[in-house]
Amino acid sequence: MQMNSSLLMLWGLWDDVYQRCTRLRYIEKGANIFRVVLLRYRGETLVTTDHQVINRGDWIVKIHIHNYYFATLCKGVKDDLRLALLLRRHIMLSLPKLAIYLESMDEKEKIKGIVGTTMLHKGVQPLGFSISDVPMNGYFRYKRWYLRLLLRFIHPDGKKRVQSWKQDMPLKRVYMSKESLLERYGSQNPSPLGELH
Repeated sequence: MQMNSSLLMLWGLWDDVYQRCTRLRYIEKGANIFRVVLLRYRGETLVTTDHQVINRGDWIVKIHIHNYYFATLCKGVKDDLRLALLLRRHIMLSLPKLAIYLESMDEKEKIKGIVGTTMLHKGVQPLGFSISDVPMNGYFRYKRWYLRLLLRFIHPDGKKRVQSWKQDMPLKRVYMSKESLLERYGSQNPSPLGELH
């Protein structure tokens, strides 16, 4: 099942309403796969690949994949591998602008890192992310259901593919320290994408 134009248009209208009702900020609307919100971290202690520690109560930038934007990019894509490569490419292209955005924030000094939860976590470790499990409480069970529903619309095989992902695509937490993000992708890095080619 590929998403038809009418359904995509309705999703776009809903996404505008959702954006206005949340504190999510665009990094660059229509050109960046992330939306973000600054908040205090409420989960278990995280240790990043560069040995930084994010504790409960620390300030973080919570990252959200802009699912509607990604769905527009995926329109017409029918192959699993192409879909995965498309997502990875747009994450790669979006991280430098996320780093620059964080550098410009008034709250930069108190931020410990970036954190998100996703089912689309395969292949993100070479980009600098660490991965850990999330507790399957009511909130994360709902989020997993919601993300699977979105993937059902985005993915070309729809319902069939999402059912096969039930075991292979668990919900995970992905995170990176502020220091690692800025070192890899910040404005002081003369070639932020160089090590990813």
